[in-house]
Amino acid sequence: MDVIKTRAAEWIARLHAGDCTPRDHDRFRDWLTSDPRNGPVFEHMTELWELSGGLSRPAPVSIPTRATRGPALSRRHALAGLVATVFLAAPPWEGAHASRIEETGTGSIRDIHITPRTHCRLDTQTRLVVGLNGQQARLCHGQVMLSTTGPDPFHLSADGMTVQLHDQTAADIRINRGDTEVTAVRGKIFLTAVALRAAGRWVMPGQRLRMYRNGGWNIDYPDLETLLAWQGGELVFRNQPLVDVIQEINRYTSRQIVLSAPRLASQRLSGVYHVRQGDAFLQMLPRLLPLRIRPAHNAYEIVAL
Repeated sequence: MDVIKTRAAEWIARLHAGDCTPRDHDRFRDWLTSDPRNGPVFEHMTELWELSGGLSRPAPVSIPTRATRGPALSRRHALAGLVATVFLAAPPWEGAHASRIEETGTGSIRDIHITPRTHCRLDTQTRLVVGLNGQQARLCHGQVMLSTTGPDPFHLSADGMTVQLHDQTAADIRINRGDTEVTAVRGKIFLTAVALRAAGRWVMPGQRLRMYRNGGWNIDYPDLETLLAWQGGELVFRNQPLVDVIQEINRYTSRQIVLSAPRLASQRLSGVYHVRQGDAFLQMLPRLLPLRIRPAHNAYEIVAL
């Protein structure tokens, strides 16, 4: 694993170098897909880089006189070595640089003020690590609604991507199993990530950018009322497959719902689920679809009739 961390640190240095080329990006993608362990390690170390502010002024590194590579390559390797040394020697960011850690349990939604001008609402099963200066944080998992009215930009790192919010802006950020979503709710926000190349990208009001684990991304325009309903303790479903509905509801319940009828997975449902109404969804479901529900060990099992 240390070998992967060292290589990931070298790629961080290369991708942040001023002479980084499209060919370097292609080689990086090849390395990223060559081993399933590479992606998670690179994402984690990128977050450490972003949250520590990077190494904008690396200390001078002595290059051996017998080195035969050109000056640019030598400097790059020196920077990579410095980055690797810092990352491999440093403890996790939470312990070394966090001012506080905010978490919510299953079914809990909570409001916090990161600073007097930066407000955050945490959805169920969310973990947020706030930096020492209060102007940066990392979303480890879950979902947040983040808004700021301060003149200084706020930076949120989420799964290898950095979201930058400016005065009078708000964004909904969510980490899923296969992607990370960032929606500009008020004002425009700026995103940086390896997949977006060095330039980054503005996300305009009403837009949602999805960054996938394989490095791909797309932009769409979600229905904001549906997207933000969780803030009021509601989940709104509009013609969604049963399997997706169950997956979403399971985020809010300690007793999980298990779908044991694969042929029902694609059945479509619409409606509003109130998080605090407990088993109301299960009581309603048999009236809508040909199924029955039976209690199982710490779960409810859905089976076909």
